[in-house]
Amino acid sequence: MPGGRPTDYKPEYAHMAKMVIEDSGFSMYKLAKLFNVARSTIYRWMEEEPEFSDGVKKGRTVYEGIRIHKSLVKRAVGFNYTETTQEADQNGNLRITKKVRKHYPPDVAAIKHWQANMDPDNWSDSQKLELTTDRELTFKIVKAEDKKPDDNDRDTREA
Repeated sequence: MPGGRPTDYKPEYAHMAKMVIEDSGFSMYKLAKLFNVARSTIYRWMEEEPEFSDGVKKGRTVYEGIRIHKSLVKRAVGFNYTETTQEADQNGNLRITKKVRKHYPPDVAAIKHWQANMDPDNWSDSQKLELTTDRELTFKIVKAEDKKPDDNDRDTREA
């Protein structure tokens, strides 16, 4: 029987951690506050309690996926934002001196990425080549940028 203080960990903490990280992106610090323990205890639970560790990892994966998805959509469609300029006054206090409404236009790379992943049949950059023959053939595939000029690479079609 191990000595020391009994753990404050409860099995339901794994699900709770997963949910608050998924929904709100809770940090280890915020988890510690939620469970009323030290942050070091959260890290210990991560090492000692596999279901807690899995809950935290799964929550992070979902939360980060949602954030990335929202950011990609925002970049693909463009967005407006307010740029605020602050300057220090004579007492060293920051005060707002200017607010400018700006527009970030849609990003073609983000649009292309979105289309290629959401509708790959119509928007993929990859190409499919199908060849049917009754002969046995051997192919050597070389990327264009790796190919060096060679006398043997002449067009052998008849004119």
